[in-house]
Amino acid sequence: MKLLTAFSMACAIAMAAATPVEQALERSTVIGQTPDFGYDELLILQQGFWERFKYPNNLKEAESINSTMFSEDVQGRVSDTRNFAGRELNTEYIFGLFTPSDATSIIGRPGDHEIVQFVGVKNIAVASTRVNFTFPSFRNISLPVRIDTWLTWNEAREISQYDVTFRWFGYLFQTLIASLNPADPLEAQKAAVTAMATSVCNTHTTYCNGTSSQYESRDECFNFLTQQIRVGQSFELGMNTLMCRSVHEIMIKYRPDVHCPHIGKTGGGMCDDSIGYEEKVTEKYFVNSPWMLQ
Repeated sequence: MKLLTAFSMACAIAMAAATPVEQALERSTVIGQTPDFGYDELLILQQGFWERFKYPNNLKEAESINSTMFSEDVQGRVSDTRNFAGRELNTEYIFGLFTPSDATSIIGRPGDHEIVQFVGVKNIAVASTRVNFTFPSFRNISLPVRIDTWLTWNEAREISQYDVTFRWFGYLFQTLIASLNPADPLEAQKAAVTAMATSVCNTHTTYCNGTSSQYESRDECFNFLTQQIRVGQSFELGMNTLMCRSVHEIMIKYRPDVHCPHIGKTGGGMCDDSIGYEEKVTEKYFVNSPWMLQ
C-alpha cells in the first residue's frame, strides 16, 4: 500500500512539472481512457485543421493521398451528403474536393477562417466557424460560409470522427444560382443545370473508360442528368440528383474506378434515394469515441 502511494505521488509530481501539452499526452496514453487534451490544446488542434483546409494548403493534404490529419479508421458525416469512412476517402472529400478543378460545381475554394463559437472537453471539440469561400463556377464571387463541426481526436492527435453541418446551405445555394442571372432566377437555374450536366459528362468522357464507363454516349449521359433525375435541393447532395453527381465529379480524377459509379445511373451507393428521412435522423454511425462524456 505504501509502495502504491509513493508511486502515485511520484506520478503527480512528474505531471505537475510537465507542460500542459505534456500533461495532456500523459493522460491520453493511459490504456482504455479517453484522451484528455484540455480546452487550450483542442482549440489549437481545431485551428490547425482549418489552416490545412485552407487553399493552397489543402493541395498538399490532397496530394498526400492519406492525410495524417485523420486516423486510419476515421468516420465522417456531412449533413447534406453521406458518410465517409477511412483515411483515403476522407482525404479526397475533405481536402481534394475543395482544390481547384475544371468542373462546373457549387463547391468553392476555402480561404481565411474565423472560429465564432467553440467549446472543448477531453477529446471533443465543438465549433462554429466562418470560412470565406471563392466560387470559381459562379463568377468568382466570394461569400462567407458558416460550418458547424463536432470533432473527436485520438491519442495521436488525429481526427477520429467528425459530424459536420453547413449552416444555411440552402440560402447559400440559392444565392450562388441567382448570381448567374440576378434578373431572371429561372434562366439562372437552367444555365446552372446545363453547365453542371455538361461538366459531369465531359469528366465522364475523360476519365470513366473501360470497366469504369457509366454511359454509352455523351448524349445518353446528358439526357439522364437533365431529364431522368431531379436537379436536387440543397439537402439532396447524397441523393439521386444532378447536384450529388456534380459534387462527386470532382473526385473522379483521384480514383476513377471508385468514383465513376457515383456519377452513373445507379449513383454507386453515394447518389441514390436508399436512405429515408427517419433513417437518416436515427442513424447510429459513430463508434470510435463517445460524444457524451462525464
